[in-house]
Amino acid sequence: MALAMSSIIDLSSLSLYKLKTNSISSLKNQIERRQEVLKKQKDKREQLISQIRFQDNDNELIEENKPQWPPRQHRKNAYSTCPIGMMLAEWLFSAPDDLSSWFIVSCPRGQRCIIVVQSHRTYVYSKYGNQMWTMFTNLPKQTILYCIYDKRSSIYHIIDLIMWNGQDYSTDIECQCRFFMLTSLNDDTRLDKQFQVLPRTKIEDKQDLIEAEDGYLFYHPLGCYQSGYSPLVCWLKPFMIEEMLGIKLSYSVDKPVDYTTAQAYMLEEQSNRKEQQQQYQQQQSSYVRKSHKKKKEEIQEGEENFMSID
Repeated sequence: MALAMSSIIDLSSLSLYKLKTNSISSLKNQIERRQEVLKKQKDKREQLISQIRFQDNDNELIEENKPQWPPRQHRKNAYSTCPIGMMLAEWLFSAPDDLSSWFIVSCPRGQRCIIVVQSHRTYVYSKYGNQMWTMFTNLPKQTILYCIYDKRSSIYHIIDLIMWNGQDYSTDIECQCRFFMLTSLNDDTRLDKQFQVLPRTKIEDKQDLIEAEDGYLFYHPLGCYQSGYSPLVCWLKPFMIEEMLGIKLSYSVDKPVDYTTAQAYMLEEQSNRKEQQQQYQQQQSSYVRKSHKKKKEEIQEGEENFMSID
């Protein structure tokens, strides 16, 4: 846990809201990329430990790296965009050999969102980092949660823990530690009834999986939280489970009418995601242009009014 206190939320993740996606070709080397990410995490952790070990003044180090809230770079416009990016899943294009050690989260249908608590006001941000609404909760201040919002029940299903009561879990904290801490929150009275921690399991001897309305998230136990798409977090629809993992689900699952194979479906969805990305970027560019044009017109109007004054 000592490493967590030596980190602050990195706002460079805001570039995520350009909706970066992994290309179709990159899915073929998912295993290699996964190993590369794990190696980078290990090197970064060793470097941090080395810095702490040879630091002349430990108190000075803790003070310099003490988490800032709101993050210093974000204070001027603290609530219009989310202070941290969402960690998004890639398709599980091929089952890894160590899948039995991965965590599996069964997900309901709903909207992915980031919950940020500042003082007594709670801000809800979309996948793209835009603020959707605010509300009041009993959650402790300086808390950030990654959730699925089910508007049918008005429940926020918690997927991952990013920050809790000022304790930063966003960097250098492995998934198995984050999930342990997240599970311990089930008995926390500050967790309102509208916030529920999604159960997580592991595959052992090809046992049955908890029923999932939308799909399954697969988390590598050693993966640290990072913004954007990561090979350490993967996703499968229920109708893909038996084909990809050899596990027959105990509940009935309907496949899409034009479904052929899991990988073909993934590639098609990946292509659709790319088109959606382009459409979103065009909409954002159009919005920015209109905003700039409106601002320019207001400035020109103000200048004209000023020149008309005697």
